[in-house]
Formats: sequence, structure tokens, C-alpha cells
Amino acid sequence: MPHFDLFFKTEDLRQRLEPHLRLIPPYFQFTVRTGTPDVRFFDQKDPMWKGFPFPVPKGTVYVFDDAIPARALGGGMHMRASVRVTREDRDDEAIVLRIWHEILHAIGQPADDMARRAGEWQSVSERVMWAAWQSLSRPLDVPFWHRKFYVWLTERAESGAGGR
Repeated sequence: MPHFDLFFKTEDLRQRLEPHLRLIPPYFQFTVRTGTPDVRFFDQKDPMWKGFPFPVPKGTVYVFDDAIPARALGGGMHMRASVRVTREDRDDEAIVLRIWHEILHAIGQPADDMARRAGEWQSVSERVMWAAWQSLSRPLDVPFWHRKFYVWLTERAESGAGGR
């Protein structure tokens, strides 16, 4: 089971989001903290990553707010992840899904491949619903589908398929 030190930049962020961490399966273990871990910044010339703090220690996740001027919403790799919470983020469960997404990246799972891998993670009935959903011009980038995909990726990681 992967264990992460999960840092919330402020106590307000921690109090807001910690109750929703139950959405993330117990395969992922967290020690929850308030504060800022040791971070580095990605390529300062790349506008997407300029100002984006990324943890240095392995096994660390950093959740920060808009007081840090970053553009990207999240990044994860090599047992580390960072997630930005914007002023516009109102759905706390969607933010926790963003954390889950990035920790899946951190353990080497292809969290960006939901549509490309649909045939692998969906049941027959879900494929029918997926097609109907798309035929109604509904966006696929919604918590309903992400949750199903992230559960599959987590089970995939537990079984030792892909990732670390």
C-alpha cells in the first residue's frame, strides 16, 4: 500500500478537504499535515508549470491554494504529487478526485487515459451508458466517470499491474 504525507498548505484547506478523503480507497494511506513540504519548481520558462510547487521528498503530496501563482491544477510522478485548489473550485469531492488522480500518476498509473482505456475498465452496461452519454453531448470529464475509472486504476495498482 502506498503511504503519502499529505500536506495541506493551510488549516482552512485541511478542514475543508480532509473529511472527503474517504472517497479515496484505503489502498492509499495518508498522514495528514498542515504546512508546506520541501518543494522545487518546474521549468520556470514553461507558462503551464511556472510557479508550480512540487514536493522533493518521495511519498509526499502537497495541496495548495491560489496564493501560489501557478497555472497547472495538478501534477504527479515518482511517488510525489501536487494539487492546486482555485478560488473557483466549489465542489470539494471534485478536488479530492483531483488528488486521487495525481496520486495515481505518482504510483505510475495512466490516470489521463480514461477514454482511451474505456474498453478495459467498463462493463458492458457501462459501455452502453458511455455511448448514450456521448450521444447526448454530455461531457465525459465528470466525477461519475472519473470515480469509476480511478477505482479500476486503484484495483489495477493493487494487483501489481503497471506502475510501481
